[in-house]
Amino acid sequence: MRRFLRVSVLVLAVLFLTGCITSPSLALEELGPVSSYGMDEYWYWPTFHPTVDSALGALKNLQGKVVGWQGSFVTQWDADLYGLRALGTVVEVQQTGLFFSNTVQVPQVESTVIPFQEVAGLHLVHVFVDRQFTWGVRCDLKQEMKMFRVPDYGVAVQVYDALASLVMASGQLLPFPVLGATFRDITEKDLWIPGLKEAKGMIVTGILKGSPAEKGDLRVRDAVVLCNDQSVENFAQWSEKIKPGAASFAFKVLRKSTPPAVCHVTLPPDNLYPKPPQGLAFKPAQNPSAAQVPAQAPSQPASTEAPAPPKMGFSLRYPNEAEKGLLGGKNGAVIVEVSPGGAAEKALLRVGDILMECNGKPILSPEGLGALLVAGENLFLVKRNGQEVPVKVGSTLVSY
Repeated sequence: MRRFLRVSVLVLAVLFLTGCITSPSLALEELGPVSSYGMDEYWYWPTFHPTVDSALGALKNLQGKVVGWQGSFVTQWDADLYGLRALGTVVEVQQTGLFFSNTVQVPQVESTVIPFQEVAGLHLVHVFVDRQFTWGVRCDLKQEMKMFRVPDYGVAVQVYDALASLVMASGQLLPFPVLGATFRDITEKDLWIPGLKEAKGMIVTGILKGSPAEKGDLRVRDAVVLCNDQSVENFAQWSEKIKPGAASFAFKVLRKSTPPAVCHVTLPPDNLYPKPPQGLAFKPAQNPSAAQVPAQAPSQPASTEAPAPPKMGFSLRYPNEAEKGLLGGKNGAVIVEVSPGGAAEKALLRVGDILMECNGKPILSPEGLGALLVAGENLFLVKRNGQEVPVKVGSTLVSY
């Protein structure tokens, strides 16, 4: 009996260890959130492309030089008035098997989506990671950050110029660095700095590489107490009373282990600040209504053009990150508006519904739905509250 128990325990131990050894593993580790890595930011003003096609073409010409955050080479670029979409493929290597290792390569799509209306800033950066492609362009969105990585500074500049052009073409304004320094208010905890006797002034928290601030010898952790011979109380007072209209700054700073210094920073002329050229804009989407389509006389020959898709009575957009998680890697289009009295409202479709399929075919994008619609009744597969629901929608023969 004891021998049987010893053998059973040994078998269970072998099975446990085998399961641990042969559990799935990734050949390419995810790098994690962009904000969790240290990086140097570079002071840079973009050179705008003259047109959207030129900017998008520049990105497409960088084949093999741009990767997503997880390391997939971007192989497909797409952009419209609403955002930029970059697709790449990461090869996930899995090891399976109970007693013998069996390596399987599984391609996984990495998608990077930049909704233009959520862009708060672009940054040219060098990332401190033990990887290839350590240069890049970081895009700050309202709720998160996205990033494209490239092999060197020159390619990073090309990506920055193209992205800045596309964002500005959408009508979204972008701020670009001028002074190239960031500050915070001095507090009681900073009074250890030699010569600092009261909690007034600003502490330098960041300096952009190549910026006017760096060229003027302003340094991180400097305590700014005077600017242009005026006392600095805090960042708000400096921003409102001293900074406006100034073409240069003379910062008196206090530093650890060195005497007080005066840093002279000259700003670039206002007329050199980057402005997008005329004509840099996305073409408005064409969606002719039935009233805009002239009636054709019966005696006229049939048109050789494809008929306009039937009108559904809703407006669509691309899924956001949370909605893409619900789709589990599938494509879809999200309803953002339902027209009163339209076919969609009569079919009880709602704002927030995710359209996954139309007449048995996957909906790859909002723009791609028109080709899937048929005259009469259309059958949609809808993602709603985590459930997939079939919905039949009637239609009339006008554009949607």
